[in-house]
Amino acid sequence: MANHHLLPEELIKSPQFKTMFGRLKGIGWNPDGASNGIFLPGSKNLAQTTGMPGHWSNHGQYTEAVKNKLVKLNNNLGSLTDIDLALGVKNIQTWASQGLENGLFKIDAITGRLL
Repeated sequence: MANHHLLPEELIKSPQFKTMFGRLKGIGWNPDGASNGIFLPGSKNLAQTTGMPGHWSNHGQYTEAVKNKLVKLNNNLGSLTDIDLALGVKNIQTWASQGLENGLFKIDAITGRLL
């Protein structure tokens, strides 16, 4: 199994979201914490066995889908309390986790890898 960041590291490190994630970190949010992770299969065989998308390379389509959600949250950043911001991120994480478990995101039909 491989640890998958629900909110990808490349988005967390993106200058576009620097203020938002800086604020979250300031209230104790950890991008490497359990709330931002899910275990995904690390091989084709395991992906086929579990029915979950595999995680062994980049997943640009998934990242773009998460980015679209983060953009909406970030656009309202100035009017959000810290609690509202944390809940907004939690909602995106829940959406991503449930989407991975329920087949919302595209996978490579041959390899089972998350796209």
